[in-house]
Amino acid sequence: MSVVRPEWRKSSYSDSHNCVELARSAGGNLVRDSKNPTAKLDISTRSVRRLIAFARG
Repeated sequence: MSVVRPEWRKSSYSDSHNCVELARSAGGNLVRDSKNPTAKLDISTRSVRRLIAFARG
């Protein structure tokens, strides 16, 4: 069995040290802080959309 590693993406608005990264997972989406990449949060697509809407203001 092969392990699939997530493909992390960060916002073009992020600087090189402070950003939130997103990746797709089998169960939805993963979110992590670039300063602590080992801690990941698995959240639904609906929650990601709400997070982005909140961040945009």
